[in-house]
Formats: sequence, structure tokens, C-alpha cells
Amino acid sequence: MSEKTTLGRIIAFVAIASAVVMLITTMIVLDQRPRTHDAYVFAYSAGITPEVSGRIVESDIKNDQFVHQGDVLLRIDSEPFEMKLRQANAQVAALEAEIDLTGRQVTAQGSGAQAAAREVDRARQQLALAHNTVERMAPLLAKGFVTAQQMDEARTNERTANAQLAATIQQASQAQEAIGDVESLKAQLLGAQAARDLAARDVRETVIRAPVDGRIAGFNLSIGSFAVEGHPLFTLIDNNHWYAIANFRETDLHHLKVGDRATVWVMGYDEHPLQGAVESLGPGVQPEGQAGPGLPEVDRNLNWVVVAQRFPVWVRLDQADTSFLRIGATASVKVAK
Repeated sequence: MSEKTTLGRIIAFVAIASAVVMLITTMIVLDQRPRTHDAYVFAYSAGITPEVSGRIVESDIKNDQFVHQGDVLLRIDSEPFEMKLRQANAQVAALEAEIDLTGRQVTAQGSGAQAAAREVDRARQQLALAHNTVERMAPLLAKGFVTAQQMDEARTNERTANAQLAATIQQASQAQEAIGDVESLKAQLLGAQAARDLAARDVRETVIRAPVDGRIAGFNLSIGSFAVEGHPLFTLIDNNHWYAIANFRETDLHHLKVGDRATVWVMGYDEHPLQGAVESLGPGVQPEGQAGPGLPEVDRNLNWVVVAQRFPVWVRLDQADTSFLRIGATASVKVAK
């Protein structure tokens, strides 16, 4: 065998060995740094929904506009709600005045009730005295120590005292019932105050403000449009928290943990890689052919071979204010160990 042939075989062997080493090294790196192109950009969003119905009388916003938390987005005609608030205030004022008047009457009635109670005690004493007189005179009549007329007068006094007691008891009961009337008025006042507070809240709800910092999306209203309570008008994308939701193969999950640093590339902006951290590992997905409550659906790539299931891994981005981020944008994610 010539030296040239031997040298050629040595070179080929070295090349093959180098390729194998590079392949093994690449597999180790990939194993330690899981990566996926099956990812997309996500952010929470709020459907801006009015809590009162009415005509829109002011709107200075437009799609893709950035707004700050507390900024006025829309104003609904507040006139009918202000009228209801004035009506509720008048009802509260009327009940307060009635309670004040009734309170003064109750004070007087309370004094009358106390006097009536004293009269009841006095009438009971008079009845007891008249009854005792009759009891003492009854045996004396048979012995002639008292006359029949005296006995009749004693019995008359007893009947009169009994009637007087019944009358004073009725008067005392009526006085006590009059005192209780103010409590029902106070209960009505609580209901009127609650109605007033609800009316005031409705007036405040005619001004729709931004609940978070974010960007407007899906806005297509004009002045004069009718806003219906409970029906979303447009969407506000929360600009404070952006995510890349990456679907990693289940064989990669054991290499990942919450807190791992990650790099995210958004399609079309590869020259601006974003940094983030793994926030959560998907605990489950919708099983194929089955239904599970609230579980995300992640399709497998092939149906005729066993393919590793993918699970969503949430990566929270550090640069949440990057202007090119859009919900649903395609992304690639690499997690570093």
C-alpha cells in the first residue's frame, strides 16, 4: 500500500471522527439549550366594556394608540344618570326630614308613653284598693256594720277602677306603637341611600378610563354610537407584561425550570433578540380526540408515527415596551441552562 493511500485513509478517518465529535457536541449543546420555532408573542388584554348604556359623546382615541392607566377613553352621555342621581338625592333628603320630624314627635310621644305607664300603675293601685275595700266590707254587711248602699258604692268604685285600668293600658300601648314608627323610616332611608350611591356610581361609569397602560385595538366607533351595558367596545392590550409562549417537546421539559433565562427572536426582527425568563411550564394540554376544561390545544405534527407532544412554556420578556411586539407574532425561543 502506498504512502499516499495510507495518508488519504488517515485524513478520511480524521474527517469522519471530527464530524462525529461535532455531531455529538451539537447534540449536547442542543440538549442543554432547548430551542423551538413553534412559539408566538402574547400579552394579556382587556375588553373595554361599559357598565351603563348610552350615547357616546366624546372619543379621542384611535387604533394602536398608547394610553396610560387612568386616561379617559370615552364619555357616555351622563344627563339621564345625573337626573336619576338628583332624584335619589331628593328621596334621601325627604326621608331624612321625615325622620327628623318623626324623631321630635317620638320624643314627645315617649314622654307621653312614660306618663301613660305611670297612669297604668296608678290605675292598678286604685283597682287593688277598690277590690280590697269590697273584700273587707262583704263580711261586715252580713253583721250589719255597713249598709247595702255603702257596699254598692264600693263595688261601683271597683268596676270604675277596672275600666280605668283597661283604658290606660290601651293608651300606653298606642304610645309605644307610635315610638316604633321611626325605625321603619330609618330602614327606608338605608334603601334610599343605597339607591343614591348606585346612581352616583352610574354617573362615574359614564367616563370610561384605561384600566392599565396599553395599546388600543379593534376600535371602530364614532361619536353618537350607542354603547350597550355589558357589550365590549374594543380591546386594550396590556403593555406592561409581554410573553413568548413556546411549545416545547415533552422530551425537552425535564431540561427546563422556572427562572431559566431565554432568548426570543420575533419573525421579521431577528436583529433585535429579546431576553426573558421562563415563568411557567405547561401542566397539561388538550388530549387528542378528548375534551378537557380550559386546557390549551397543541397539535402534533404527524399522525402516522409517534410524535412527542408539545407543551406551552411561558417566557416573560424583559423588554415589555418594544414597539414591534404584537399578539400572535411568530417567534423562536432558546432557553439557556
